[in-house]
Amino acid sequence: MAANSAGGSRLPVPVKRGDVWVVLGTTANRLWDRGCFGRPIRDGVQLTTAEVLCAHRLRGLPIPNEQWLSDALVECPDLLLESEILGALRFPGEKVVLAQNLSAANAVLLDPRSWALRWSRNVKPKEALPLAEIRWVKASDSIDWDELAEWTANIEAGGRIPELLIIDDEHSVVTYRSTFHQPNGTLANPFRELDNDQRRIIAHAWSESRETSEGIWLDIEPARWPINGIGIRLEGGIWLSEMEGRIVSRIVNPTMPIPSDEVGRRVELLSDLLSKGLAIRSGFKYGTRWRAYAGAVGGEHAPWLIVPVEEAPTNWGEVCLSARLAANVNKSWLCAYSNANNDWRYLAIERPPSDSRWMNPVKH
Repeated sequence: MAANSAGGSRLPVPVKRGDVWVVLGTTANRLWDRGCFGRPIRDGVQLTTAEVLCAHRLRGLPIPNEQWLSDALVECPDLLLESEILGALRFPGEKVVLAQNLSAANAVLLDPRSWALRWSRNVKPKEALPLAEIRWVKASDSIDWDELAEWTANIEAGGRIPELLIIDDEHSVVTYRSTFHQPNGTLANPFRELDNDQRRIIAHAWSESRETSEGIWLDIEPARWPINGIGIRLEGGIWLSEMEGRIVSRIVNPTMPIPSDEVGRRVELLSDLLSKGLAIRSGFKYGTRWRAYAGAVGGEHAPWLIVPVEEAPTNWGEVCLSARLAANVNKSWLCAYSNANNDWRYLAIERPPSDSRWMNPVKH
């Protein structure tokens, strides 16, 4: 398949030099000066194959020959995808410099897994700090949550935005950001902040509890129930799910061991959320494990939707669906995992502000 002709461009035709392409002459400098394409060299500007195609689309750079695209796809199977990503970023005017060209901007990556750095459209890269560090993925690509969390932590530690561009089977590009949240609420920590009277109330209600299908019912007036973070009012008492029951049994008997299986991991996660002062309810309606409130249920809406990493989406298409659903109901979608120190961390995948959503200039 031949690429379209450039039509009247003053830019010279790129020539191959090793694994890269070079646009020779002084007129080539406009590619770097105006759009941060490639990097300047002694006799022109050096471009990657994807930048040649992107510059052809956006700057009218001539294609080397009629067979160029067909031949380039053999060497670079991701060429069409990467060029779409570049176009989505550069069409609105953002300054994007690929990792291999960063010497031209006097900049370095905070993490070697990043693909490029992004500057605001109204600055020159050499004169300002980059705003974002970028990766791009296919919607069908699998997600390594540990690796993504490590990358995100490295980028945020350096004060940059961890930016993710995802491309689907239609070559449509969407933008997301990964960032860490620290969900906190105003409720008492049921493991450390209950007084003796409250503990006696819980112990008494627990001693007379009745098992039900999928949970436990406590014969206690709902207004007297001391743990506001779990339990629903039902038939004049409090009903707990099986997992919430495990939490209460630990409050009654702190020496009770936590299972080491997947259920035990969920109990630990739920315990961490409750210790942060949150109220937790089922996230079934939103396709997730839990929804979390910063205070008592019934006041403000739940700001967070939380899923343990073991239940998290396995590819980028799935996580985009989860994050978009959360955004549509004004919530943040969080993937919960424990780090090497057994501390729980909450990694969000979020839609950026409307002025930072990079997408294809042309729909296919």
